[in-house]
Amino acid sequence: MASRRKFLQVGLSGLAVSSMSQLSPAPLGATNTAPRSFGKAKNVIVMFTWGGMSHIDTFDMKPEAGSEIRGPFSRISTSIPGTKVCEYLPKMSQMLHELTVVRSVHHTAGDHRKAAYWNITGHAPADIGGGVAAPVLPSRKDWPSIGAQVAMAMKSDQRYANRQSLSRLTPQELAEQADLSRINWDQLKRKTSVSLSTDVLTPGQYPTGQFNHQDGYTNEGTVELIGMISSRASSNCPVTRDAAGLAIDFSPHVSGDVTAGSWGSDTHGRSGNLWLIGDGGPNEPSTGFGCHANKFITFNMDEVRSKHFNGQQEQFVLSTRVGICGNPGVQPNAAGSGGIWIDGKPARISGILQRDDKSQLLEVPITKDAKFVTMACLNGDNSPYYDDIVFSRPTLTAVEGELPVLVDPTVEVELESQPVHESLAANLPRCISLPYPLADRGLLNGQYGGFLGLEYDPVFVHPGKGTKFKGRSPVAGTIDLSPNGVSRHRLAARSVLLDDLNRHLQWEGKETGPSLTEASQDLAFNMMLSPEVQGAFELGREPKPVRNLYGEHVAGQSAMLARRLTDAGVPLVFVNAGVGDLNSGSGDHWDTHRDNFTRLQNDLLPPWDHAAHALMADLIESGRIEDTMVVFLTEFGRTPRVNAAAGRDHFPSCYTVAFAGAGVQRGRAYGSSDATASEPAELACSPADIHATIFHALGIAPNFMIHDQDDRPLIMCEGTPLEIFA
Repeated sequence: MASRRKFLQVGLSGLAVSSMSQLSPAPLGATNTAPRSFGKAKNVIVMFTWGGMSHIDTFDMKPEAGSEIRGPFSRISTSIPGTKVCEYLPKMSQMLHELTVVRSVHHTAGDHRKAAYWNITGHAPADIGGGVAAPVLPSRKDWPSIGAQVAMAMKSDQRYANRQSLSRLTPQELAEQADLSRINWDQLKRKTSVSLSTDVLTPGQYPTGQFNHQDGYTNEGTVELIGMISSRASSNCPVTRDAAGLAIDFSPHVSGDVTAGSWGSDTHGRSGNLWLIGDGGPNEPSTGFGCHANKFITFNMDEVRSKHFNGQQEQFVLSTRVGICGNPGVQPNAAGSGGIWIDGKPARISGILQRDDKSQLLEVPITKDAKFVTMACLNGDNSPYYDDIVFSRPTLTAVEGELPVLVDPTVEVELESQPVHESLAANLPRCISLPYPLADRGLLNGQYGGFLGLEYDPVFVHPGKGTKFKGRSPVAGTIDLSPNGVSRHRLAARSVLLDDLNRHLQWEGKETGPSLTEASQDLAFNMMLSPEVQGAFELGREPKPVRNLYGEHVAGQSAMLARRLTDAGVPLVFVNAGVGDLNSGSGDHWDTHRDNFTRLQNDLLPPWDHAAHALMADLIESGRIEDTMVVFLTEFGRTPRVNAAAGRDHFPSCYTVAFAGAGVQRGRAYGSSDATASEPAELACSPADIHATIFHALGIAPNFMIHDQDDRPLIMCEGTPLEIFA
């Protein structure tokens, strides 16, 4: 492990250089007499780009084509002399010598749902033809996902057959291991409560003054200051009227230098109700604060105690929910966060919330000697809209009892490094997808267990942190590994985990899916209540150089978790490297009908490039690349001709897939496209062939049979493995 840490600290700068002289791509179109490396892979990680990655702008560029086809991107050299790729893939360009790039995949489904079904299941949808059609929701008649198929085929593998009897934490142990800064209301006596909006500030709209000046509203008492934050001065922002008072560093949570509107109390700062759109429910008046980020309000707690708590030196708990306001006219890609600071120190900061995300609960202990409480609405997602944030029902409750110790949420607790071993495999879900389900006008069919049944439905796991892709992602059935405001103790007491796994699954036209089986519930509880199993999901157990390698974006976090789960024996982990819901073109997904080049350059290629490179680098350095196959997959490519909106449209006639590891030839180009990347020119292949290649690497026989719900035997894959193995 020490050498691994050193390697990752130094980086991979020397890897490609030292290897280039030993590597050259196999001649284009070269074949072997028979596929080799059968069964060399123990595990597979699939990184999927939902929406359709543009092949002609990434790995299959056509610099000799006309400008209406080739686009504006330049090419850069790679770790294979003479081979070039897109300039916005600087990291993966230096990993190309480890890949086999397949530039000749094709099919005939031009609709996202149909194309993704074909690529994720390996089987054509029932209705291939036509363009965009009415969505077919998940059904038990569907072919199962590739993860479910692999889990079924490998169920007798020794790793998965030997179920262990694992320890479970007792309620007392859970309480001891719970986040000590969370509020345990059972240990506190509630006294008087007031609303910070209705009672302390009082309803209305209040001016925020100019950016960074101490000229916002104050009532010269309980409300010390309402102000605005710019990115230019947010690292040293005044939060009290007194020039010598506190300052807060808001800079990690703020972008941009313009905003609009006033601070609203029991209304929105631009009028309208404080409606948390992600929580559903009616759009009706409620208590709280709403404003167009970036703004903050500071309360003088001595004055609050004097005027609202009979001058008693009380200690408090401040409780509020933070989310995106659904009124008025909130943008589809609205996003932002909220935070609470006590005497200038961070107490609670929500994650970045997309428009339709459920609100997050913030609970903060306030000691008797605390003087200032600051609440801030922030846009640290780099949103250009400075979207409308809501603190809903902000309640200050005087309490008796011992308050938990306040922990700085911006400081990551360093955990002891803990590797995982495949002996855990039988105690983990057989099929895991990260970080959320895929959707386009409803949840995508083909990503579940299909006719194999509930046992083979994937468990969707969010790594619990990471900068989000902008846009909307479903949360149906997703386990969030660090749900805001819910400790392990409360998870156990309220069975929140099972609620998360069961809720909101659209299944054959119904609003909710079937309840979990007893075995699935047991696995679910293992994930949160068994220390051994939970350790597999704790990214903080990775050495710090490894965590630094993957970075802070959810794409990298998901890739790191996928690698850790394959270490623990999960046979196939499916990672979506984009936002989860195509949502009519809004968000950081790969459906780039408009602004293709801007979106690829700024929002899509950088996190993909970083995450893919980190995964490859980690697997290579650890030696796991020898038995782990990595597959870079998408549902189709993009049209060679650029459209009038500077975008590219759906294009199943030719696209690119890449393989690495587990005996795959290194530095190989398999197949090719024609002069405009419009169709395969050599070695055309299909989604079924991609699946057959994965199954071959895992040692799954080409004639492996599975049975549908009517017990009819079916050949699991009718494709042919690609001749890409060394």
